[in-house]
Amino acid sequence: MSFTSEDQFVEMRLANWLSQMIAYIAPQHLQIVAGRGVSKTTQIQAERMQEVVLDMPGSLQILVCNTYTNARTNIVPSLLEGFQNYKGWYEGKDFVVGVRPPTWFKRCFKPLVSYKNVISFANGACVVVGSLEMISGLAGNSYQHLYADEVKYDDKSKMNVIFPALRGNNKYPHSPYYLGTTFTTDLPDINLGNHDWIMDYEKEMDLERVKASYYCGYEINKINLEIVRAVRFRQKKKIKKLIANKARWMLKHYKIRKGLSFFYVTSTFANIDALTNEVVYNMLKSLGKETFKQSVLSLKSKLEEGDRFYQGLADKHFYEAEYAEYSESIGLKGMPTCKVLKFYDPKEPLECGMDFGKMISAVFGQPFGKEYHIFKNIYAVVPEKTREWADKFLKFFQDHDYRVLNLYYDRSGNQYGSSGRDWASEVKDSIELDGDGKRTGWRVNLMSRGQRTIFHSDEYFLMKQVLSEELEGLPILRIEKMQCRELKSSMELSKILLKIDYKTGKKTIHKDKSSESLPPSKLPMQSTNMSDALKYLMYREEWVKIVKRKKSVIITALDGM
Repeated sequence: MSFTSEDQFVEMRLANWLSQMIAYIAPQHLQIVAGRGVSKTTQIQAERMQEVVLDMPGSLQILVCNTYTNARTNIVPSLLEGFQNYKGWYEGKDFVVGVRPPTWFKRCFKPLVSYKNVISFANGACVVVGSLEMISGLAGNSYQHLYADEVKYDDKSKMNVIFPALRGNNKYPHSPYYLGTTFTTDLPDINLGNHDWIMDYEKEMDLERVKASYYCGYEINKINLEIVRAVRFRQKKKIKKLIANKARWMLKHYKIRKGLSFFYVTSTFANIDALTNEVVYNMLKSLGKETFKQSVLSLKSKLEEGDRFYQGLADKHFYEAEYAEYSESIGLKGMPTCKVLKFYDPKEPLECGMDFGKMISAVFGQPFGKEYHIFKNIYAVVPEKTREWADKFLKFFQDHDYRVLNLYYDRSGNQYGSSGRDWASEVKDSIELDGDGKRTGWRVNLMSRGQRTIFHSDEYFLMKQVLSEELEGLPILRIEKMQCRELKSSMELSKILLKIDYKTGKKTIHKDKSSESLPPSKLPMQSTNMSDALKYLMYREEWVKIVKRKKSVIITALDGM
């Protein structure tokens, strides 16, 4: 026997206890519900996909996402980060994305017509990335393993159409992963319109078989460590015995894993060594107690409607609507433009609400009869500047025909003028002139010159009535939830504060803004910044007048709280 290192026999990895447990059990079907920061995509999904790919070379697999936009902007980039940063697989060498694989890659057993939405691996395995908005094209194929991340966004009725596509010609009878599934998500909140079907898998788990599988995996790992030591000391006879013993345990492991389902719920603390206590403490400060329980501790929240700043916010206010054919056609490497939007008119002016600070937040919308649609948000976080934000805008809306933007913004954008910086004019100039000083064809109208201060209570009363959809004359608000992920999150986590003037006993309503002190990288999804941008877009005088007639009645009720 010739050998140079232990790499011939085993692979050395570092992992937290959750990843170790999953690796030991290695079930055919895996369902993990975990809090924020557990690296569900970059570690759990990426490592699981790596194991399945290695075990079934040349197989055809599928990664299901609710939309291509979510796949392209969130899930697939996180997977690739996991492959490269944590698992040692590199694009161009071990896999390629959205392009025809190199000639030296082995071929998938099932030929593919297009690779735009495919991750191809060197051993011939391919993972098709599909959207639930186009399930008819996915259900007709044959796949050997199915992955889905963020499954709280996935409609079970649509998933049921995909499940029968888990089939094949039994080319991989040796693999426990054959016809298996891998689902991950954080805890679904049905009050926010999430789908909670993953929780039903708990009753399908045979705990005694799970324990047996864990024990086999643990024993195999011990043997691997002995092999490492034997290789280092060049103990050839011992290596042969260890390999033979490992084979016996692997056969036992295979029998237990086949058909095994493992369901597990855990909190963010599963990854506390990497995150540190400070990060979790910041989450508590920014999210508030009840959202922290739901999103970090994976405990069902008991947040009362009265604790929310945006009272009445419900699933009906959000929709998924993109031109899935266009989104599919540009592939995983493509950068979508406004052509991806469905409820949007390129021949009408754009309207934008903007908030300034260490995060430039902007939401874009248009009126559609009695409805008002918010279909995109764009942000830039320090050290990005106005120029970087404007470039994102110009790129996404490059196909907009009527290039007029009506900009509603934080009055501080005007006030900065007195201190040497007129932020609103800076945004206007950055849109109308590109980075080379050439005119873009856009005209920006600054709609908030002379804008008075919009107090938190003003926003609260307006949005309460808008979301209730009861007052005639107010718009029916509809928000595209994938193109506006940050806005949706910002509205859902916003909490109400009641402050009391102890001299007069008067109560005033405020929005809890503590989340805006988070580190810049946390601001897009965990702060109230983006919801403030919505405030400036929605606070129109004609709508405010309608609400004022109702406001005095609500104030009277508040004083009695």
